[in-house]
Amino acid sequence: MAETTIISWNINSIGRRFDELKRLVETYNPDFVCLQKVRNKTSSLGQFMIPGYHVFFNAQDYGDMSGVMLYIRIQEGIGQVCQLTSMPERISTHELSANGHLQVYRCDQFFLVNAYVPFANSQIEGADDFRRKWDGQFRELMVELSAELPVIICGDLNIVHSDKDTCEDKYILNRPCFSAWERQNFDTLLAEADLVDAFRALHPEENKPSFYGNFRFLGIGNRIDYFLVSRSLLKDVKDSDILTAFGTGQSVPIILTFQKQLN
Repeated sequence: MAETTIISWNINSIGRRFDELKRLVETYNPDFVCLQKVRNKTSSLGQFMIPGYHVFFNAQDYGDMSGVMLYIRIQEGIGQVCQLTSMPERISTHELSANGHLQVYRCDQFFLVNAYVPFANSQIEGADDFRRKWDGQFRELMVELSAELPVIICGDLNIVHSDKDTCEDKYILNRPCFSAWERQNFDTLLAEADLVDAFRALHPEENKPSFYGNFRFLGIGNRIDYFLVSRSLLKDVKDSDILTAFGTGQSVPIILTFQKQLN
């Protein structure tokens, strides 16, 4: 039976980890690869092409410490020209896309959302307010899109949602990703757009990090990377997992598999 596989990864510099990306693609043969924190402002995109995949990345996807990129597998047996006429449509997201934080594509059966949610860095003036504003605009867009087609959101969402998602002794801390208001915004997004955390739905008790920071050698970290899917799609999800042993970076890829082909 045909399946659909999506991988999301905060790659933290595609230039530094392109060989790892190619190994990831060769191992899992995903239909879609969504990257965050690409940090590709000065490099030529041509050097990051992967055989068998279309790549989507343009000027609005750049970011000094951010940037998003999407790879879509070329379907076998379909001519290249035909595929180029039926590629997903990019949805304009204005301020949400500024500095490489968001890509939204309309596919035939769903919207694919590749997000690097702004980090509410208390050391940077205005970062907290920007995140609050971004959360509100992002929620409004997801509600609007989900009224039209099912939505699949993936990426580094910079939120530790529950006590099962952290290795910390305390669940609520006065620091980014742990604050009560960030968690409330996330809960409101799930409720208003009727979204489900795919990993948590399938693995309700598992504590598995997607971000290690400087503690990868200890194997401890937090889950801040997610697949959020419209509730109507949950029945078709075969698995959602975190590839905790992959690569050398502070973050690891996450993977979502549907038990049918989505286009």
